[in-house]
Amino acid sequence: MPRSVCIALALVGCSDGIVNQSTDKPDTGGTDESGDPDIHVLVSEVDFGSVKYGERHTQLVTVVNEGGTTLSVSSVAVDAPFQVNPLSLELTAGSTAQLTLTLTSDAYEDFASALVLSSNDPDEATVEIPVSASTIVDNDGDGYDLEAAGGTDCNDDDVTIHPDAYEVWYDGIDEDCDGGSDYDQDGDGYESDAFNEDSTEGGGDCQDSDASFYPGAEDAPYDNRDTNCDGADDYDADGDGSRSSDYGDGRDCDDNDAEVNTSGEEQLNGKDDDCDDDSDNGAAFETTEYMYTGRNNYDRAGWATAIGDLDGNGYAELIGGVPYYGASTSSSTSGGAVVIFEGGTDLPDESTETDPTPSGDLRDADQLIEGDNSSDLLGSFVTVLGDFDDDGDGDLAMGATGVSAGAGAVYVLNGGDALSGRDTSDSEFILTGSSNSSLGRGIATDIDLDGDGLADLAACYSESSNNAVALVYGGSSGSTTLSNADAQWTASGSDSVFYRNAPVGGDLDGDGYEDLVFSDGTADVSATDGGAVWVVWGANARYSGSTSLSSVGTTIAAGSSSSAGWGTASQLGPDWDGDGDNELWIYADEFGLYGFEGGAARRGTVTAADAAVSYAWSSGYADAAGLRQMGDFTGDDINDMIVYFEDTSGSGTMMYFDSALQDGSHDQKTVWGGYIKGTTSHGNGNAGYGLAPIGRDIDGDGHDDYSTGDPQWHDPDASTSGSEGMIYVFMNEVLRD
Repeated sequence: MPRSVCIALALVGCSDGIVNQSTDKPDTGGTDESGDPDIHVLVSEVDFGSVKYGERHTQLVTVVNEGGTTLSVSSVAVDAPFQVNPLSLELTAGSTAQLTLTLTSDAYEDFASALVLSSNDPDEATVEIPVSASTIVDNDGDGYDLEAAGGTDCNDDDVTIHPDAYEVWYDGIDEDCDGGSDYDQDGDGYESDAFNEDSTEGGGDCQDSDASFYPGAEDAPYDNRDTNCDGADDYDADGDGSRSSDYGDGRDCDDNDAEVNTSGEEQLNGKDDDCDDDSDNGAAFETTEYMYTGRNNYDRAGWATAIGDLDGNGYAELIGGVPYYGASTSSSTSGGAVVIFEGGTDLPDESTETDPTPSGDLRDADQLIEGDNSSDLLGSFVTVLGDFDDDGDGDLAMGATGVSAGAGAVYVLNGGDALSGRDTSDSEFILTGSSNSSLGRGIATDIDLDGDGLADLAACYSESSNNAVALVYGGSSGSTTLSNADAQWTASGSDSVFYRNAPVGGDLDGDGYEDLVFSDGTADVSATDGGAVWVVWGANARYSGSTSLSSVGTTIAAGSSSSAGWGTASQLGPDWDGDGDNELWIYADEFGLYGFEGGAARRGTVTAADAAVSYAWSSGYADAAGLRQMGDFTGDDINDMIVYFEDTSGSGTMMYFDSALQDGSHDQKTVWGGYIKGTTSHGNGNAGYGLAPIGRDIDGDGHDDYSTGDPQWHDPDASTSGSEGMIYVFMNEVLRD
């Protein structure tokens, strides 16, 4: 007969669980004398019942060996989240042991497992006891499961809080469990300003029963509703403190622009900034967006400026010629310098709201190129020629009139090299002057006379007492002297405007070749100081030799009376009528400014009667000292013309004109685009002197910007004398409708 051993398993409950007694092996009332271990199970299952998530529950299980020999329970196991300890047992005949069965609910679900004991009982090697439990999901009994269990009850310990509960606003309790702030009744995302005034912290709602009112909401002006809760006057749409002139006694002429109001400062931007019914009328140079002063007391920054793209990235560089850079006194000479501010969406700007000017000084430039010798005067003139070396990018031309004791020189530096820290010794071409020729006092821009696709170099110099021009065709390299230039032309006259206003290329006669226009208001062609304008026509055949401008080109205009000053300044302008040729602008001292249509007819001479448009001058203005093509500041997609005067105050004035065709004669006060005026109170001494040859797009916004300078500018607050100079940049950002 086999041995019979019984093991009794008794559970002691430590929770509200249920223990069902086992009936698998009825108790024999003692040990089995046969010597075999015997397992006897008194429970059939263990149910921990309903438990809370995260709480620990324990059941103690007693194991009895009712056999005659040692019972070895080699394994005690149960599935998670239930745990049992110990994991094995050794029980002598008739002895007992306890197992600790624990549960910590880690999920909102029902759990079912089995407590499995594996032993050496020959009759029942494995005993399995079902184990179960359920995690409570509605603790407060309100019929809504808590959110963690996938329900919608946001507070399962309070029967008054559930999704269908009535919401009481502003008590700090989310009764209906909608997740919204109890201080945001209209649900617009902003709390009532009665409880939270800080809009950056989600407050500031000035009308919490209307979802259309909140900080940052679209606020339609002039409806007397403060929907954005900023507390501002609803009849001051731009928030500049001035009410719209369209309502009541308001005087703001543009209530959509905070810079425009009766207290506004007039700027050169095509707008009536001060609401005086006159756009750009008397703007101050200090209103330009960027200004850069000289670094030293007598630098005379702004002597020359230019704008052009040196690396082909679509952003034009700002270039400044500073021929007296580092001069120690007002009468000292200098090696000079050229500074380059790289183009981009923003130029360097150190100004602040409390100190709006200047933007910086020459130290803020990206590149500084200094003259080789102490009296070179590098920077006497600067421009971006165009592509001189056939690499596809613009190249930098720099005049240095003091080289070799006044012979002068022009350095042509590759655009990429100019932006890479190179200097005059790295020039791809150098043209040197002769004795006292002051070569480099003016340089033409964007000239391709022979149509070969390369920019040509036309540099001004002095020939005895007359102005002259040297021509070197594009693609040249190395170094050559003035006498070996491809061509030299002499004018009859000595006015400095001849070279300060060096020409910008354009096709005047419409033949497909770019032409050169020079003028001198002191030329004695038809009368003493009658002045003259010459055109050198572009052509496939190249020019050569030395001759006069009147011989090589056409004297297109000449003053017939003494001191008429025809050609005091001249320049090719934009194509105002879209016929493919450039128009011609001429300033005459005896009258003012004339605009002539381009075309084949311009091969002949012109008189005042041929002008398509003319602007009469008043006697209060000094003669023009510069005429240039700037950007489109009047918004008609045609670049405008700007005239510079050394006005009677000595501080400088620039006046610009709409280049669109206007028939008939007009007084300049009724048709000008605007004017900008230097003042001694702002330190100006000769504002406008350093006119850029042509406007170009610095910031890549599709509109040409413009620059000029005042080499006599001096800090009005300084205790010492000086002429640091200033470079001014006019960003063409806001155009007139």
